Amino acid sequence: MKKFFLLSMGITLASLTACSKMPSECQESWNKMEKFGKKLGVPKEELQKRKKEFEENIEQMDSKEAIKLCSTQNSILEMAK
Repeated sequence: MKKFFLLSMGITLASLTACSKMPSECQESWNKMEKFGKKLGVPKEELQKRKKEFEENIEQMDSKEAIKLCSTQNSILEMAK
C-alpha cells in the first residue's frame, strides 16, 4: 500500500510539471516511476496513459522548473526503493 501511495504521489507530482524537450532528469524520473508501476502490477495501458500525461505536463513547464521538479521526484523515488 505504501508503494502504491508513493507511486500515486509521483504521478501526481508529474502531472503538475512540464518542458518542450524532456530533460534527462525527467526521463530518469519517468523510468523509475514506470519500473515502480510495473512492480506494483499497474497495467501497461495505464502506464502508457500516465507517460503521455507526464510528457505533456513536462512540455508545458519552464525547463529549469521541470528539471528541479524531476530531480525532487528522483530523490523521492530513490527513498521509496
